[in-house]
Amino acid sequence: MPRITDERRAARREQILEAARACLQEYGLEAVSMEMIIARSGLSTGAVYGYFKGKDQIINAVITDGTAAMAADLAPILTNPDPPPPSELIEQVLRAIVDFGRHKPGDIDRLLVSLHGWSHAQSDPQLRAATRAAYAGLRRRFDDLAKRWQAAGTLDTTIDSKAVAQLLTSITLGFVAQRALAGSADLTAHVSALKAIGPPPITARTASRHP
Repeated sequence: MPRITDERRAARREQILEAARACLQEYGLEAVSMEMIIARSGLSTGAVYGYFKGKDQIINAVITDGTAAMAADLAPILTNPDPPPPSELIEQVLRAIVDFGRHKPGDIDRLLVSLHGWSHAQSDPQLRAATRAAYAGLRRRFDDLAKRWQAAGTLDTTIDSKAVAQLLTSITLGFVAQRALAGSADLTAHVSALKAIGPPPITARTASRHP
């Protein structure tokens, strides 16, 4: 019997994870069973168990893969050496979140699936540690971003960059949660509100007037 190629193996693994995402979206975390995932995948029971030992391992893979994919989508925005002003950057971040996974076939809301993942992570110490590490990494990137704003004169240097990072992380994750829990979260409204309530940017010109 010919050996399965690495590409085919990766495709089958993704086929199983996509089935799990669909089941999570349709039935929720507690109701999903291994049998549901196997049936939705279109693969045999033996084939699915050849990749994963059970439901928890599949759900964990869905979460870790999703977190990594989101981080990859946000990386070009958060590592921009010449970032735009805060409201524009947040618009870019939230747009990346809204568009997350839309290039994939099917009708799966990956943001809703991620919320099920957050819940599951609380009952699995290893997954909880991995999830916390991922979001700590997101916060570090926002911290680095705030420091670049300060170096460019866009943000007051007296402001704690770590505090800015926590706020931006809360906006990012809160947008995901609101969209799933409330059924909607308007990107334009978020950006407009940030522009309205935020202080004017601290530029090199205005910085000279600060004590």
